[in-house]
Amino acid sequence: MADGPIELLTRARAGETEALGELCALYRNYLRMIVRTGLGPRLRERLELSDVVQEALVEVVRQFPQFTGQNEAALVGWLRRLVSQKLADLGRYHSRSKRTGTGSILPLDAPCDSGGAARSGEGGGRLLDMLALSQTSPSEVVSRRELIVLLADALDVLPVPEADVLWLYHAENLSFEAIGDRMGMSRKSVRGIWARGLKRLKRSLEGPPGGSLRYEDGSPA
Repeated sequence: MADGPIELLTRARAGETEALGELCALYRNYLRMIVRTGLGPRLRERLELSDVVQEALVEVVRQFPQFTGQNEAALVGWLRRLVSQKLADLGRYHSRSKRTGTGSILPLDAPCDSGGAARSGEGGGRLLDMLALSQTSPSEVVSRRELIVLLADALDVLPVPEADVLWLYHAENLSFEAIGDRMGMSRKSVRGIWARGLKRLKRSLEGPPGGSLRYEDGSPA
C-alpha cells in the first residue's frame, strides 16, 4: 500500500528526495484546481496551466524545509498560501508588462461573497459527505486525508467547466452569481453546469449501477 501524506511528510523531512516527489504528486490535482480557478481570464489566455502548476511545485520543493506543520490540514493550508502568492506574483508581473490589461486574479484568502457564505449543511457539506461515503473505509480515509484534496482528485475526471464550477461553489464557497461573473456567463448557465457536473461526479463515485451509495441532491434554489 502506498504511503499516506503523513508517512511521506516524515520521510521527506528525513531527506528522502523520492518521498518529497511522491508528496508533490499527491497534491498535483489540488494545486491544479487552485491554479486553474484562481487565474483571471486574461492570465489564462497568456499562460499555460501546466507551466504554472509546475512552477508552483518547484516552489513547494524549494520552500519545503520551512514547513513545520504536523498534519495534512496544515500542509494543505501551506500549499494554498504558496499558490496564492504565486498567482499574486504572476498578476503583478503581467500587469506591469502588459499595460493593456491586468490579468486579475481571485484572492484565495478573500472572504466569500454573501451569496456563497455560510452554506454548511447545504451543497458543500453534502458533497464532502458523499466523498467520504464513497471510500472503502470512510472513517480511516477521513481521519487520514483532507476531503478538499479528495474533491480535487475526484473532479479530475470531469470536463473542465463542470470541475471548475463545482470547485468554485463547493471548495471556494462562491455563489452561482459570483461564479458567473468570474466565468463570463449567466447564473442560469452556471447552475446548469453545476447540476450536470454533480450528477456526473455522483455516478463516478457510486461506481457500477446498484452500488450502495445513496445521495440526495439537495439542489440550492
